[in-house]
Amino acid sequence: MNIASIEKATNKLWGQWVIELDDSGSRELSHSELARKLYDELDGKVESHGWWAQGITVAYEQHIGKRIPGQLANGLFELAISKAIPKPRDVVFSQVTEWLEQQVEFNGREQLKARSSTTPKRSNWRCDFSDKSKFAATVEGNDEKSKLVLSHTAVPSKTEADIWKVYWRNVANQLATL
Repeated sequence: MNIASIEKATNKLWGQWVIELDDSGSRELSHSELARKLYDELDGKVESHGWWAQGITVAYEQHIGKRIPGQLANGLFELAISKAIPKPRDVVFSQVTEWLEQQVEFNGREQLKARSSTTPKRSNWRCDFSDKSKFAATVEGNDEKSKLVLSHTAVPSKTEADIWKVYWRNVANQLATL
């Protein structure tokens, strides 16, 4: 989480946040308890207070060593790679879906339960892996350009997340040239 963004949105220095959270016993709270506490505290004081409550919670947990960047509250990891593509969303999604469905495996892992969906704002292609992690290729955009986001959640370890990040970055680069 970007500390400067937290300070700007809340009009409070990060050091002050840390002092107040430490003084109120926040080190002992679970992720959801702390997020709920901050949600209530920020209500009516900042726009999108729920989003900022989560952001401050994650930043504080990283600050005190409860989690490292990319790690979720449950101890698993997530990562995302994005790529701008100068093509319409429907074209990009069609090409991405075709390419993904031709793959038997990703990074040595067999894909399970492949599925796709489309809404007015975005199109998604998803699959699961046997380690219970989940992958999604999301395309957003308009008739001129698109944004491709490859996300992988519930990855069991930081080492695996780092390996997947390199793999998905290469896939994103390949998909951008279709």
